[in-house]
Amino acid sequence: MSYETKVIQLKGHRTLLACYSLAPRASHKWVVFLPESSSDFRRGDRQELVGLIGAHMAKKFNFLVINKPGVNIDEVDKKVFEKSFRQEKRIQDALQTLKEIIPSKDKIHLIGYSEGAYNTPVVATKDKRVISISMIGGGTRGWLKEELSNASPKEIPAYERAIKNILKKPTSKKKWNGFTYATWYSYRSDNTLRALKELKIPAVAILGARDKVIDLKSAIVDLVLVSERKPIQVHIFGDCGHHFTKHWKPVSRVLGRFLSEQERK
Repeated sequence: MSYETKVIQLKGHRTLLACYSLAPRASHKWVVFLPESSSDFRRGDRQELVGLIGAHMAKKFNFLVINKPGVNIDEVDKKVFEKSFRQEKRIQDALQTLKEIIPSKDKIHLIGYSEGAYNTPVVATKDKRVISISMIGGGTRGWLKEELSNASPKEIPAYERAIKNILKKPTSKKKWNGFTYATWYSYRSDNTLRALKELKIPAVAILGARDKVIDLKSAIVDLVLVSERKPIQVHIFGDCGHHFTKHWKPVSRVLGRFLSEQERK
């Protein structure tokens, strides 16, 4: 087995599997990956890291994937998975995992995809070992705002009613557009944008020009404005949606170059 696992005991009688692999030569630098909102299990092995940042850069780093609570190697505990699908818990769980796995004097390059990308800047503000962040397919605004922004004119009245109901019932397990009211409510604020404005470390944002999941226009405007005062790079791939189906190799090249730049500083 080319990766190690550690069971992280979390608040609320929950656990998650942290999967990690060490660099061929002893290293005090880590790439940490925060995954998307799905319940896929990631092993955190060297091949995953090579696919993410390229073979040359992968040799330099230890690699950690913070799997979601309820996600196991062969099955998913849907009850635990849903119970943990709240932004404040995602942040707390990531911070606890980083504290338990990574030595206190080591450095962290934090990479997030989709939901993970929304949380990456927030986690970075709370762990000073993070020296760079990478956001893949992540927006900058609250999820309810983004849903309303992406709605068609015909959809807007129904979306407005749904959002009103979510704000009235913030702990409800009733679902709308794939997530429970409680999950939508937890991601209602512009926490990502606020964190980006606070951070002083280098960042890269990678977006698909045809991404219809996030509020792409707002994300681009926000990132460009923040980049005028903060060290943020923005890369936008044409003919690319939210899932980067044909674009993971270009993503890998961008991340590899970005990390190489940080190594030279």
